Formats: sequence, C-alpha cells, structure tokens
Amino acid sequence: MAGAVDNFLKVCVALSLLGAAGSVGYYYAVYLPARDVQMDNERRLDKARSEIARKAAEERAQQDRDAADQRQAQERAATQIRYEACIIRTESSYSATWATNCKSVAERARKQRAACTLAPASCDSIYPTPDSGPNCSLPSGIASSLEVTLQQGKDRCLQESKAGLQ
Repeated sequence: MAGAVDNFLKVCVALSLLGAAGSVGYYYAVYLPARDVQMDNERRLDKARSEIARKAAEERAQQDRDAADQRQAQERAATQIRYEACIIRTESSYSATWATNCKSVAERARKQRAACTLAPASCDSIYPTPDSGPNCSLPSGIASSLEVTLQQGKDRCLQESKAGLQ
C-alpha cells in the first residue's frame, strides 16, 4: 500500500509541477506578448493623439499669425489711405488759396488801373491786366509763402502717417 500512496504522491507532484509549468508558460507565451501588443497600441495611440494635438496647435498658431498679418496689412492700407487723403486736402487747400490770391492780385491790379490818371496806353503798360484764373503767376513773396505752407502740410501728413504705423 505504501507503493500506491507513493505513486499517488508522485503523480500529484508531477501534476502540480505540470500545472505550475503550464502557468509560467502561459504567462510568458500568451499573457506577456498580448500585454506588450496592447501597450504598443496604447503608445501608438498616445503618439497619434499627441501628433494631432501638435498639428492642431500649429494650425491655430498659423491662423493667428495669418490673422495678425491681415490686420497689419489692413492697418497699413488704412494708414496709406489716410495719408493720401491728407495730401489731397493739403493740395486742395493750396490750390484754393492760390486761386484766391490770383483773384485778389487781379482785383488789386484792376482797381489800380481804374484809379490811374495817365493816358490809357500808359496805364495799360504800368498796370497790365493780370490773369485772374487759378493758375496765374503770383508775386514771388506770396508764391513762396504758399509753397512753404504746402510743404509744411505734406510734412504734417507724413508725420501723422508715421505715427499711425508705429
């Protein structure tokens, strides 16, 4: 009977070792590779998510830069338009003042001619009829004063334009 118990014990030990070896084999042959595959998939998924988030951030940054560039271009265009409008106003004022001075000089010359007591031919030579149109020739003092005013106006426009860009 001791032999039967001994054989039974040997079979139990062998089955226990076989079960333990099967468990270890399952762990290394099935469980670990499956876990590694799952971890690799999770790493890839995390990497893909990170890449998508990075690309989205880059796209947002690019959109922000584009919007800033567009705003800056619009501001430059608006500043240019304001500058051109200022120049037009300055030149219009210059032209209007020039025309007004032409009329004043012509009117003064007409009054002087009318008050002339010499012979008409002499009055004509002393007080010729000046051009009263907007493109007349003005005395150099008046003309240079108007030119200085025009240049000052243009300089002011340029300064305002530069102040708008900064």
